[in-house]
Amino acid sequence: MLGCLSFLANRTRPDISYIVNILSQYQNNPAKVHWNSLLRLLGYVKSTVSYKLNLSCHTPKIVAFSDSDFAACRDDRVSMRGQIIFVGQAPIMWRSFKENCISLSTMEAEFVALTEAAKEMMWFDKILNECYDRKIIEGIKEKSLLYVDNEASIAPTKHDLDKFVDMIFERTSILNDVTDGK
Repeated sequence: MLGCLSFLANRTRPDISYIVNILSQYQNNPAKVHWNSLLRLLGYVKSTVSYKLNLSCHTPKIVAFSDSDFAACRDDRVSMRGQIIFVGQAPIMWRSFKENCISLSTMEAEFVALTEAAKEMMWFDKILNECYDRKIIEGIKEKSLLYVDNEASIAPTKHDLDKFVDMIFERTSILNDVTDGK
């Protein structure tokens, strides 16, 4: 049952991605609370069966959102991360999953999520730029936006002396130069 919900979450239902991810962590040894949560999720999916993705796109502008909780899982204190990327009003990529590392602060958890969302966004931005270059899309390309809800994770990008941020974006710049043939 959870596999079917995972299929929906990955293909057409970004609204259930988070809870499907949480429930999938307890497949080997579920408790009654997990079964009840699964039943509530099935009820939600049934009551929202008419929900659909709007794939029309009047303005092909890339907008991304990222978020992370800090050590919310009581079992292992690993943060959960989520991100969604839109082109126009159409969601084209979304994920909700546990971090690969243990963050030591809210700022670090949010910054890791922000960095990963930025990398995904840059990839989609390259595709969109290619569409403009080949005249597949007409008009003026709008600036891509990335939203995050934590001021502490944005603050390091505002300071010139932050070596961590400089290293990440310098590496990204070098990788971009390599892929662009420079």
